[in-house]
Amino acid sequence: MQPLDKNTLFSIFESGDEEIYKENGIEEVLKNPYVLMGMVMQGLQNYFLMDLMYKRNFPEEYKKAAKGVKYTYFCKLYSYLLRIEDHQDNSMYTIGEAYDKEDVFIALDTLRNYFEGIEEYEKCAVIKRFIDLLDFKVA
Repeated sequence: MQPLDKNTLFSIFESGDEEIYKENGIEEVLKNPYVLMGMVMQGLQNYFLMDLMYKRNFPEEYKKAAKGVKYTYFCKLYSYLLRIEDHQDNSMYTIGEAYDKEDVFIALDTLRNYFEGIEEYEKCAVIKRFIDLLDFKVA
């Protein structure tokens, strides 16, 4: 069996949404904060599903690549947040209205906790700004 490559393991999910939008000539959608936040939330779900599948099906091989895979994948999700920040306007607030606030909070806090754990505090600060901006109040 070939060793697992952390750079290609999740490539199907990384390019999925973006490629579909580009193929259909609607790349402008990729500047929409709502779409980008959806990509972050869906990306986290995809990551945890694939992580579980690889842990079950290839436990030894995946154990060697898991940390690198997670880092690569979470950095990609973080890059979507940077794109929201680059195109930030009043529509930013609709993210909090369009998605369940608790779900968005959990997604952002999952990313923030991960980057805090590996001491990438600059990323934590960006993510925290999103949490503060959207004024999450989880009961």
